[in-house]
Amino acid sequence: MSAMVILFNQAKRMPWEGKTSIYDHIRQKGGTVDGSLPDDEEFWAGSRMRWVAGGLDGALGHHAAPAGASEDVRELIRLLVKLTRKPGALKRKAVYEQLMKLDIGGSIDAVLEEIRQAPGIEPEPLFYEAKWFAECGAHRNVVKFGMAVLGLFRNEAAKDLLLTLGRHEEFTLYAAVAITNGMENSNDVLFELAQTVHGWGKIHTVERLQPDTPEIRAWLLRYGCPNSIMDEYLACICARNGELHEALSASRVDDELFEGATDIIQALLHGGPAEDIDDYEFAPQVVTDYVRLAEEQGRTAKHLTVILKLREYLDASDEGWVQRLTAGWTEERRQAAAGTCERILSKPMWQEVVIGAVKSGSPAEQWYGVSAARRLGVDIWQELFAQLTVDPLLDSHYLELMKSNDSMRIRELVDFAEQRLPLAEIASGPGEEMGFGEEFAAHRCLSSILQNLDRHEGIGLELIAAGLNSPVVNNRHMALTALEAWTVASWKARLSEVLVQVLAVDPDESVRERIRSLLEEIGISNEQAAQGET
Repeated sequence: MSAMVILFNQAKRMPWEGKTSIYDHIRQKGGTVDGSLPDDEEFWAGSRMRWVAGGLDGALGHHAAPAGASEDVRELIRLLVKLTRKPGALKRKAVYEQLMKLDIGGSIDAVLEEIRQAPGIEPEPLFYEAKWFAECGAHRNVVKFGMAVLGLFRNEAAKDLLLTLGRHEEFTLYAAVAITNGMENSNDVLFELAQTVHGWGKIHTVERLQPDTPEIRAWLLRYGCPNSIMDEYLACICARNGELHEALSASRVDDELFEGATDIIQALLHGGPAEDIDDYEFAPQVVTDYVRLAEEQGRTAKHLTVILKLREYLDASDEGWVQRLTAGWTEERRQAAAGTCERILSKPMWQEVVIGAVKSGSPAEQWYGVSAARRLGVDIWQELFAQLTVDPLLDSHYLELMKSNDSMRIRELVDFAEQRLPLAEIASGPGEEMGFGEEFAAHRCLSSILQNLDRHEGIGLELIAAGLNSPVVNNRHMALTALEAWTVASWKARLSEVLVQVLAVDPDESVRERIRSLLEEIGISNEQAAQGET
C-alpha cells in the first residue's frame, strides 16, 4: 500500500518542484551571466560535449535548415489547447514535461507556426502560461518556449523578464526575437540587450539591430563587432549598418573608432562563415582610408598585424583581383594603398612593439605579437621558451616553438617537455576523450608538440609513447602521424611493443587500423600482435 502511495505522489510531483527557477538564478547573479545553469547536469546527461552558452541554437540558426512539425510538436500543441481552454496544474505539468523532451532549438519555428494555426488555443491564457514558463521554469527548454511564445504578443509588461533572461547567452536569441516581435520600441530595447552580451547572444542581437540612430551606428563601429565566438559573423553587418566608409573618410578619427575599424577590417580579411571583404561594397574606400589613418594612428601589434594582412591582400596575385578591379577597385588605388602599407611597415619602431607585445602577459596582445613576429622575421623563440619555463602548460607556446627548423631548439624543447609535462598522468591508457576542459591542459600541450614531430625524425620518442597511451584520441593520432613520417629504424626498437599493447586495448577503430599498418611495416602480423609477439 505504501509503495502505491509513493508512486502516486511521484506521479503528482511537479517537475519544477524544489528547483531554482532559471530566471531567479540569473537575476540573483546580476550583470552578464553565461556560466552554469541549474539544469546543466540533467540537460547534458549522457553527452560527451557541452556547447558554449547559446552555441547549439546559434549553430542551428546559422548552419541548419529549420525542422518541420514533428509528432512531438503536434502533441505539444494538443496539450497547449487543453491547457489554455481550461488551465490547471496537471495540464501545465503535461505541457512542461513535453517541453523537457522536445528539441526546442531545432523546433521553435515549427512550434510557433503550429500555435498560430491552431484554432483551439485561447490567446489570453496562452500569454499568461508563456510568462509563467519563462519566469518559473527550471529547465532551459521550458524557459525558451515561454520566451518565444511571448513574442507572439504585445509584451512590454515582460520587458524586465526578457532582458534579465537575455543577459545569459543561452537565452539571448529568444529574448531578441520576443523583443523584436512584441514591443513598440523594440529596437531601443534590443540595443540595451546587445550591450550586455558578448557571445552568441551578441551575434543574435546585432544581426537584428536596426541602425536607426547615430548612437547605435557609432556603437556598431566601435564595439559592435568583437565577440567571443567569431568576429567574422558581425564584421560586414557592423561595417554596413554603422556606415564605416563615411566614418573613416574624416581626416582623423577617435581612438575607439580606429580600434573598432581595426577589428572589423581584420575580420573581413579573415573571412569565414559570413560575408568577407570581397562582399563589402565599400571595401576599396575603407581600406584606402584605414591605411591613411593608420600611418598616424597605428601603434600596436594589433594594428601592425592588420597592416601586414592588408599588404598581403593588396599584393596577392590571385584571380580575385580580376573581379575586384571591376567592382570598385582600380589598379591606381590598389598600388597607392599598398605603398602606404609599405611606409607604415618600414617604421623602425615595430620590432620593439612586437617584443613588447610578446612580453606583455596579455594573451590577446601576445597573439598579435607572435603573429607579427612571424611575418616580420623577428626571433622571439627564446622569449617564448623562457615564459614556458615559468608556466609549462602554455599549449600555444609549444605550437609556436615547434615551428622552428633549428633541430637544437627542437631538442631543447622536447627535453623540457619530457621533464616538465606529467607524462605518467597523460599516459593513463587509451580512451575516447576529446581533450576539452582544464583537466586536459597537459594533453593539449603534448598534442601541440606531437603534431610537428613528423618533421624531426627520431626526436621525442618518450612523448610519442605517452601520446599513444593517452585517453585523448587526438594525442594518439598525432603520435601515429609522426611515426608514419619517420623511417621504421628510428622508432622500431623503442615503440613496437608499445604499439602492440595499445592495439590490444584501444577503443577507436581508426587508431587500431593505423597501428596495424605500422606493425605490418616491421613484420608483425595481426595474429602475432593478438598474441603479444614483438
